[in-house]
Amino acid sequence: MKYLSHVTAGQSSASPFAPLRDTVTLLIHGLAETPMIMAPAEVGIRALGGEVVNLGYPSTLEAPQALAEQFILPVLKAHENAAKLNIVTHSLGGVLAHYCLQTWRPKSLGRVVMTAPGLHGSEALEVYRHNFLFRMLYGPSAYRSGTGDDGFARFLPKDANYELGVIAGCVSSDPIANTFIPWPHDGKISVPRTKLSGMADHIVLPLAHDYLSSAPLAVYQIEQFLIHGRYSRQMFDMIRAA
Repeated sequence: MKYLSHVTAGQSSASPFAPLRDTVTLLIHGLAETPMIMAPAEVGIRALGGEVVNLGYPSTLEAPQALAEQFILPVLKAHENAAKLNIVTHSLGGVLAHYCLQTWRPKSLGRVVMTAPGLHGSEALEVYRHNFLFRMLYGPSAYRSGTGDDGFARFLPKDANYELGVIAGCVSSDPIANTFIPWPHDGKISVPRTKLSGMADHIVLPLAHDYLSSAPLAVYQIEQFLIHGRYSRQMFDMIRAA
């Protein structure tokens, strides 16, 4: 089975309502997901004038390094001549992107948004990965996504030397994970494990792990960072002021 990225062209108008014109944004989904989970972000970015590459890859069939080198790096290199290349990821996709950007970096790299990234490993996967059935279902990348000594993220740099914004969550839909992951967390990853030093911005939203790239509030914040290089906190300021 082939896993092919697909490109959808956005508006090319010079209108101020197309602030992402002349940009290409690579969307990278997470473990055991498909490009459909990134579809809301794709629609939003297209509406702002950007082109989108919504990448599909066999996340449960290969180890993280193989996924990054076989499926993500080639797409990055294929778009190195874009005027500006942004990246938006969910979960495992962020870890793979972080690895790729240490290996090879396009000159046109713009802004990178990671939603729910296990940049220091996932506490939930550290527990679940020892279950045989879980390993059979979710594959070698799940096994390497924990917080143990063999975790893939453990071997990656702990600083961001590119323009990075991270979106973390503080709502959990996993009652088992609630018993051992320190709050705040999204049911898979605690908030501190989503951070890298040198980030341009970091925000915590009242969303669970699986919705941090697709819920309307998350898509809005993704767009804000891609346009402005920072997240919008106006709504939270209004709530605090009420």
